Formats: sequence, C-alpha cells, structure tokens
Amino acid sequence: MCKVLFVDDEPIALEGIRMLADWEGLGFEVCGMCSDGEEALRLIINCRPSLVITDIRMSVIDGLELIRQTQLLSETYRPIFIIMSGYGDFKYAQSALRYGVRHYLLKPIMDDEWEITLGEVMEELASRQQVINRQEMTSGQLFSMMIAPILRGELEGLDESISKQIGELDQEAKGWRCILIEGMNEEELASCSSYIVPPKAMLVDLMPGQICLVVDCAEDVRELAGKVYNGLRQHGVAICVSIGPPVRFLRDLNVSYSGALEASVHHFFYDSEGLVDYETADRLEFSYNLGMMATLEELLGAAERLQEQEAASILKQVFALFQNDKIAPEMVRMLCVHVVLKSMDVLRELEVASMDMWPMFRNLLQTGPKSLTTLEQSVWSYLAEYMRRLRERRESSSGHPLYGIERYIQENYKSPLTIKEIGKRFYMNPVYLGHAFVKKYGVGIIEYIHDLRINEAKNMLTESAATIRSIAEGVGYVHYHHFLREFEKRVQEKPVEYREKNAE
Repeated sequence: MCKVLFVDDEPIALEGIRMLADWEGLGFEVCGMCSDGEEALRLIINCRPSLVITDIRMSVIDGLELIRQTQLLSETYRPIFIIMSGYGDFKYAQSALRYGVRHYLLKPIMDDEWEITLGEVMEELASRQQVINRQEMTSGQLFSMMIAPILRGELEGLDESISKQIGELDQEAKGWRCILIEGMNEEELASCSSYIVPPKAMLVDLMPGQICLVVDCAEDVRELAGKVYNGLRQHGVAICVSIGPPVRFLRDLNVSYSGALEASVHHFFYDSEGLVDYETADRLEFSYNLGMMATLEELLGAAERLQEQEAASILKQVFALFQNDKIAPEMVRMLCVHVVLKSMDVLRELEVASMDMWPMFRNLLQTGPKSLTTLEQSVWSYLAEYMRRLRERRESSSGHPLYGIERYIQENYKSPLTIKEIGKRFYMNPVYLGHAFVKKYGVGIIEYIHDLRINEAKNMLTESAATIRSIAEGVGYVHYHHFLREFEKRVQEKPVEYREKNAE
C-alpha cells in the first residue's frame, strides 16, 4: 500500500484534502496530516510517503523548501508532489517546475481538474510499482524490468544476478546511448515493436506515449535512429525521435535518457524536425515568465464576447510569445490548461454542458508529438467549440442577446437590477457582459439604467405634481440622495430647478 502525506497550515484545508478522494479505496495509507513544513519533513524521513500534497505558504519551512530538502535526502527516493495553492501564489509555479513538480493546482480545486491530476499520479505510481515482486521473477524478466528505473535514476540496488548481467554487457559494449521515441500509443507499439527494434537493442516501455531504445555505441546510432524514424513514419505513425549523449556504463543510463529528454524539447519549438541529437542540438534556455497572464485574460474576454477574429489574433500573439521567449513547455501547458479551466468555469456558471470538452482537449494535449503548432491548433479547436456552445445558448433566447438585454432593462429599469442578475437571466458571465455592453452601446449597464431613470424623472417633473421624493422612488431609487446626485450629474440642475424652469 502506498503512503500519502497532507501538508497545509489551515486545519479546514487539511480536512478538505482528506475528503478529496477515497484514499484507502485507492490503495493509500494516510501517514500524516501536518500543519507546517518542518513537521512534514520529519514524517517524510520516517515514513517515506509515495505522494505528498502540500500548500506553498507555511511557517518554518514553506512548501517549496520542503520539496527542495526532500530531494536532498536521497538520490533514489523521489516522492510525487502535488502543490495546492491560491491564485495569488501562481508565480511560485516557476520554482515548483524547476524542482520537477508537474502537478500544480489552484485553489479552489475543481473536481474535473483534481480527477485528471489524481489519474496521472496513479499512472505514475503504477509504473514505479513494476519493479516489485523481484523474488517471483526470473533473472531475465528482472533484468528487462530494471532498465526503466535505471533510466529514471530511481534504482536503489541491483540483484546479484542482474549486476552480473550488466557487467557482462558493459564489457562487450563500447558504451550506451538512448533513442527516445515519443508519440506512440499502446496499439501502435504492439504492432510496430517487431520491426522497430534493431538487433542487440533493448526496448523499454517507459510510460504512455514514450518508449526508449538502448543501443550499443559501437553502432551508428544516428543512422539507426533515422531508420527507426523513417520506418515508423512510413507505417503512418507520427512520432518524434531524440538521441541522448553516450555513457560508458549501463548504470549511468539515466544521463543519456535525461539528455534525450532535453533534446526532445526542440520538437516542441521546431516541429519540422523529426530527429534531434543531443550532441549536435543547440542548448535551449527556457523562460518561466508569467507576464502574459493579462493577455490570456484578453483572450478569454474576446472568446466570451464571441469575437472570433479578435480571439484568433490574440491566440497567435500568445503563441508567438511562447516561441520567441522560449517559455518552458511545462509552463506553456499550465497556461493552456488555465485557459481551458477558466472558460469551463464560465460555461458552468451559465449552466452549459462542458464536462465532455475537457477530455477532448486533454487528449489533444497528451497524444502525438508535442509542438507549439499542434498545441495552438488544439487550443483553437477547443475555443471554437467553446464559442459555439456560448452562441447556441445565447441564440436560444430571441434575437441577439444584447438586444434582449437592452429590452429587458428598458422594461425593468424601475426595479432593482444588478449585472449579476441580468447575466444569469441571459446566460452570460457578468464580467464579460459588462465589457460587451460597453463595446456595443458605449456606456456601462449601470450608467444606462441611471440614464433611463433620470429621463423618466424629467418627464414626471414636468407632467405631474408629484413630490420629488415620490418621483425618485417611482423611477427606482431607494435612497433620495442617490437620486439627487445622479440627476444633477446628468442634467446639471437640481430637480426643483429643472421643474421650475420647464414649468415657465
């Protein structure tokens, strides 16, 4: 059974984490619930949990320092960390990513986001568990299972027979290199493995969509990788191939694998390349700048207002920034997910079906070779579907939604009205409703309501003998002084002066 540790300085938050999942049913033992990082570090040393869920801001030792100190404990022990933090701490994501944390969730946690993250964690833990039950395996089976943890640098010790096999292979080989193949699913791997594995090469299935060929440096590794790439492409499999640097011994294979991963980032920024060699590729320096958050909000606003051309233009600007500034791929992914979750939140508020949209985007994001080009296409496909659903919802009420809203205000301006109530009635997010109304009519909704009320008050002042206070109440003002202020603001006269002047 895996162990899980919860860390948060708020007792309510700790209880909330406990209630996020049926931990025991998922095979977890809750080994602790800590209110600060120092207590958590002691428990990590003593209990060695497989999963740690932590906040960022805590006393004594904060969440990032807890992760850093945990990584210093051992070269082989690497628990999975999930960070849960408030929106204001989003800038800490760049530090978390540098520490290798891939799961960063913003509070409040949404159910669909949590389920996806937990699913990814479960897959990763299952992959790590493949090295257990050694006593029940044959030496040959054990050796093939050992290659994956060697690649990841997670191996604590080797069985004596396996050590002997590794030693014999090292003596026969000139050295070793990793050929990383990304973009293959399980079915493609099963159908292609018979012809993609060269003689004397070892195939390691690392995780969904990623396999590795370990080959002897005596071979022309680049030529070999080219044959693998061309062979798969001829069979209609869209993949990326990256070659890691050479290492002398199998025990150091993680160095070659890490280099292959570093080289593979070239596919993200330069999707025209099918084969990248660590030794000849330029070293890319990544940025973790979050300065485009305001631009992302503009993108969401344009999509909410159904301005497709503007949204498409802003999206191109965003991805041009990703390309020019070399924003780290993991940061790009996080920002794209941010756009998806914020837009889904809008659909949820408007009671528009949205749950089936997240799997669509997730599949586009996680399958096939990764590149900025394909990712931009995926995000635009998602936004196009998002705008389509919004348009259908709004057109389900008669006419253009803003015309309907204008009529509704004209008919009900004497009643208490709020933008939130109007947005809910017409299935529009209040923030974007306000922007759209200003853009179309040149004035905000609240100011528009005041204009209607004051115009009606002017008519009543000249056409009736009612008191000014009763007129104020009749056009919708609860507070008399509020009416006086809005009247003078628009007419530049007091109501009594306006009545006397027009009576004459």
